[in-house]
Amino acid sequence: MKRVLMLFLILVTLSTLLIGCSSDKSKNTQSNEKPNGGKIPTPTEFTIGSATVGGFWYTLSGAMAEEMKKVFPNSSTTIVEGGSVSNLLGLGQGVYHIGFSNGQTVPEALNGENAFKKPITNVSTIATLYPKVFHIVVREDSDIHTIEDLKGKKVSPGIKGYSGELAFLDILELADMSYDDLGGIEYVGTSEGADLLRDGHIDAIVGMISAPVSTFQELDSTLGLRFIPISDEIIKKLHEKNEGYLDYTMEPGTYPNQKEEVKTVAGYTVLLVNNDLMSEEDVYKLTKMVFENRDKWNTISTVMKDFNAEYSIKNNVGKLHPGAERYYKEVGALK
Repeated sequence: MKRVLMLFLILVTLSTLLIGCSSDKSKNTQSNEKPNGGKIPTPTEFTIGSATVGGFWYTLSGAMAEEMKKVFPNSSTTIVEGGSVSNLLGLGQGVYHIGFSNGQTVPEALNGENAFKKPITNVSTIATLYPKVFHIVVREDSDIHTIEDLKGKKVSPGIKGYSGELAFLDILELADMSYDDLGGIEYVGTSEGADLLRDGHIDAIVGMISAPVSTFQELDSTLGLRFIPISDEIIKKLHEKNEGYLDYTMEPGTYPNQKEEVKTVAGYTVLLVNNDLMSEEDVYKLTKMVFENRDKWNTISTVMKDFNAEYSIKNNVGKLHPGAERYYKEVGALK
């Protein structure tokens, strides 16, 4: 009898221990699966998909990182060189928490078009910052006055695969043209393209860049430039093709010798976040920081002179993050 009682007590003790271990394991699993009470914790290190060193996105990223330290004092920020397409891919893959891109690239990413093999669904917009304006630049004494006049001419569309070239290809297609109609292509950056235009080695420079561009300002002052407009018909078709292409008018005086307005399009620089890596609260704080420091961004470059909450909503591309929506509603920019 004593032996049976002893076995019973041992079994009860083992069962209690097993239940306790199971309970502890369940608690640990729950803690791992739902950190911070089910909320996404504030990252200890933010990563920003930016641009190459020297580009405005990279400079702006550095300035934002300084302000983020005040908002998220227990976190650090790493800035990664990238580009419009690679930043969206990095955001989609969870490599970046925050990233810059061009407005016309965002719909392509959301729809899984062109460079994006499948739709990217885990990113949201928090702010639209400033326009990157499509330029077609020729010498003042050039016989090029329309897009069709580029036939047989040698053109630099910028760096291969960058937003300027992609926009140029879209525009040529809508004008029933292609690279085959041109006299040649030179893939070089803006400053190198300016040297080639000055020396007569190319006939036109194409780019989607902030306006005014200091390189073109200098060239207009010393050489004399003209800026080729885009027809209303092509602008309309561009927007139908991709909602990220928005109407833009370069006002007279944007460049030293520019006396007439130039109709073109712009792809607005967009700041996005990964939905899975940042909580609504942290995105709200980030959005608020971006707007409360607008004067600081404007001192870095005048391309940010029109930036505010209303401007961002008016030119928004993509789906707004709930944290950003909360800020816009708070300041009355969104109903």
